[in-house]
Amino acid sequence: MRIAICSRTDRPAAIDAAASSAKRLRGDGHDVREVALGSDALAAQIEGAQVVCVFGGDGTMLRAARQIAPLGVPLLGVNLGRLGFLTGTSVDLFDGTMAEIVAGRYSCEDRTVLEATVTRSGSRLHHVHALNDVVIARGAQVRAIHIDVRIDAEPFTTYWADGIIVATATGSTAYAMSVGGPLMLPTAQDMVIVPIAPHLSFGNAVVLASDQRVSLEVLDEPTRISVDGQEEHDLRAGDRIDVRRSEVVARFVRTATMRPFLPLLRQKILKEGDLTP
Repeated sequence: MRIAICSRTDRPAAIDAAASSAKRLRGDGHDVREVALGSDALAAQIEGAQVVCVFGGDGTMLRAARQIAPLGVPLLGVNLGRLGFLTGTSVDLFDGTMAEIVAGRYSCEDRTVLEATVTRSGSRLHHVHALNDVVIARGAQVRAIHIDVRIDAEPFTTYWADGIIVATATGSTAYAMSVGGPLMLPTAQDMVIVPIAPHLSFGNAVVLASDQRVSLEVLDEPTRISVDGQEEHDLRAGDRIDVRRSEVVARFVRTATMRPFLPLLRQKILKEGDLTP
């Protein structure tokens, strides 16, 4: 089996765990590719791989998903500590999980990815993918900003708020939920608009169907766009951000022994019991 392995690069424990796992897999006769996120050669390095094992936490999985989802290779998140929302197994359970995958006892769970395009004066500035969310928020100055929102090109409302979150179902348990957004099961294809601290404007979250598009026009400065909380760009008044569900999907490996989403949610959010798989 051809397997690609990458890890969080600033944490020695993740690097060591990835390297030792790669050595064991090679010893079992597998074709193992150790790859670096962000490398220009990433696509060539994982070509033909049946799974990419990502050693780190949810943040590493977000970064990996944005880069690898367009390549169509399924992801297996391997957490060094307690399981997160995006990591399906842990370092301690990795060998058993891989035994299931090698035996063909696994499936792939498709997660919606957002595609956002930033346009200024008719010219495209940025084109990004997000697994969790695209956030338009105030910059360095501590004041609310105005953001005009259209849905399918029809005027919806102008928010006066600290910002706007456009999230996937996967991202609904992250920033969006912390500011009052709805919880969505991760395989849902819908996306949600959630205002951040709205002032004298519409304050409810809005759930959009999978084929709908949202357009946000920035009316104030300073303002920034944040992609999955990891990539940021400055915006100017008049900039437009068009967000839609991408044709790209992030494929997550699932096995029968992995903890289902709802029990994990109860333990992480409702604090029921511990996180031991």
